[in-house]
Amino acid sequence: MADPDEVTATGSLAHAGGARRALRGALREARGLAEELGRLPAERRLARPEPPATGLVLDLGGGHDPFPRSDAVVDKYVADDFERGGALVRDRPLIVADGQALPFADGSVAYVIAAHVLEHATDPEAFAAELSRVADAGFVQVPTAVGERSMGWPFHPWLVEREGDTLVFAPKQAGGPEWEGLHGLYESSPLFRMMFFARRSTFHHSVHWRGRLSVRVDGPSRAQQTAQFDVAQTTQALRSAPAPPLTPELRAALRCPRCGSALEDDEPTLQCVGCHRSYPVEGNVPLLLEEAAAPFVRA
Repeated sequence: MADPDEVTATGSLAHAGGARRALRGALREARGLAEELGRLPAERRLARPEPPATGLVLDLGGGHDPFPRSDAVVDKYVADDFERGGALVRDRPLIVADGQALPFADGSVAYVIAAHVLEHATDPEAFAAELSRVADAGFVQVPTAVGERSMGWPFHPWLVEREGDTLVFAPKQAGGPEWEGLHGLYESSPLFRMMFFARRSTFHHSVHWRGRLSVRVDGPSRAQQTAQFDVAQTTQALRSAPAPPLTPELRAALRCPRCGSALEDDEPTLQCVGCHRSYPVEGNVPLLLEEAAAPFVRA
């Protein structure tokens, strides 16, 4: 029969060993947590726009959550929130336009923000070319391929990789894995959000560009669904909830999205001096889209 004192001593040693292992494990977790917290400032800086203090700043597609420094929001879908994270905010001037045919003069914008917009585009190369044409610099953020596979949305048609400063878009295959539960986890768990923001660059490509935004597309868009533009619904939505009027600086930068010519005021429209198309203005908001314009009629 074992000596009771030996059994007690052995049990105490085992208990003490287990406590030490638990303490070492807790210390490792605490160090790991401190390291993750230490990553937050650098990741936060990388993932935020850096607009200049002066000059015209546009936020493309930021309709529900515009960047505070932006002078105006450019958004195509006023009446359809299908691909937006919330209702359109109307606290600053708004221009209804397409990112692939921006209604602004060459180099008229100091800085352009396009956060979580290009992954919606049917032609990211055309979108990037337009950003580079109108702006001197800007900020673009899109999901990484890892982010899209883990926390993406069905209406995003692309998986985006990064090669140096070039964003590379490849068509997302239909029927891939969807982890919609992670969206709920993000909303409900502070620890998950801390991990997400500490590892933001794992989930998002954040590109601060100057001069030219470099984009390559490897294959056509396979978007299954997109938001819908309807002129009548858009004008009704703007009539019921107008935006602040355009500033003189913003008005001077506007151009015809069809031909690039200047636009003359001809209430309640803007008239192109080049192709003579007429663009409606409703609730202080110009609808500078070819599908919203009255067609050119030769005299």
